[in-house]
Amino acid sequence: MLSKETAMDIALAHRELETAEKLLEDVREAMDRREPADIRDAFGRRVDGLQRGVPSGNTGQRLCTVPWPVAEPVIKAHIANQKARIEALSIAAFEELSQ
Repeated sequence: MLSKETAMDIALAHRELETAEKLLEDVREAMDRREPADIRDAFGRRVDGLQRGVPSGNTGQRLCTVPWPVAEPVIKAHIANQKARIEALSIAAFEELSQ
């Protein structure tokens, strides 16, 4: 039987991959039109760049408004990482099911 943890990790990696691919598509579309990306946060406010950082705590740090052309290779690397993670988790899942 497949463990709940492995199943959840696979599902979350797929969701992260889908989110990143959609963001990359939106960024590329805006860059192709040579217009600022019209990407909005959950409150409907326009976001003029990617935000990256350490989430919280005393050492929390964040970069705001990383320009979209700089963000594109970061998103691509994230997509590649998620695909590799899904591959590794799929192998782990196969091994769990084989036992």
